[in-house]
Amino acid sequence: MKDVAALASVSLWTVSNAFSHPDRVASSTRERVLGAAASLGYAGPNPLARSLASGRTGVVALVAAGAAEPLLADPSAALVARGLIQACDRAGVSVLFTGRGDGAAVDGWVLLRDAGLAPMLNGPVVAVDAPPAEGVSAVGADVGAGAAAVAAHLAALGHRRLAILSWPGAGERLEGARRGWGDAGPVEVFVAGTPEGFHGRPAGMAQQERAVGPVRGDGVEAARVVVQRRPRATAILALTDALAIGALEAVRWSGLRVPEDISIAGIDDLPESAGHQLTSVFVPYRPMGELAGAMLATLMERGTAPAPAQMPTSLVIRGTTARPDR
Repeated sequence: MKDVAALASVSLWTVSNAFSHPDRVASSTRERVLGAAASLGYAGPNPLARSLASGRTGVVALVAAGAAEPLLADPSAALVARGLIQACDRAGVSVLFTGRGDGAAVDGWVLLRDAGLAPMLNGPVVAVDAPPAEGVSAVGADVGAGAAAVAAHLAALGHRRLAILSWPGAGERLEGARRGWGDAGPVEVFVAGTPEGFHGRPAGMAQQERAVGPVRGDGVEAARVVVQRRPRATAILALTDALAIGALEAVRWSGLRVPEDISIAGIDDLPESAGHQLTSVFVPYRPMGELAGAMLATLMERGTAPAPAQMPTSLVIRGTTARPDR
């Protein structure tokens, strides 16, 4: 920088601003500085050196359990990531995707669905879609209320026998579904991720250790069991849209009609759900990611933790639910 300043007959301050804050330098002066730099083979201030001087890297990490690649294969996680990226783009910050919470040189952390790593991390932390953790700012959605709303919708249509497709760790959604269904009729819960696969259990079952959410194939497997039961449920409430879309496939393969023979509803309202005409509960994953980015920026700037935020959900009624015809 000293050599560039001498060749361009300007100060070090002017050279620095020509690269980092061009709005502070006259255009003719900046052109002279850049010309001098090019003739000397100088590419500009080293970003690593600048980060060491400022104590900031300009990077935040989005962390989820397991590997980073499946993070973007999960539609709801991808929506959270897009919201976070939008917030970070506005702040001029980059986003690192990782399945690990250590060894990364970042300014802050966003933990997806699991706040348990927070005590082991250096720097500010915000959790998204995770159970509450002491001292951790969090962004969530009222999925319990959403589950209650869709279960109540099925009961109001006149359904009196319900099958719930769940997975270990879906406690808030399962509890909301049971609350909304009330005493409308018998409930059978099918749980994914157990050693024996899906297995019908009483609605009051104790929840197992939290696990990664289910995939579409789990919904196919569960629905095959549901349609073979006698008496058969007239409605399926899947606690994720992935399970619901799998159930739609299996039920139609069996020769039954949706919703004439059996109604199906989900929770998440993913982008593909509208194409399936799936009744679902909208969970604002992308706004949650965007709000998490804004909360993290506040935490990094002021050092004080923003209050936890819970965003509302809403029932979206489409063509896969109707009154039972028998």
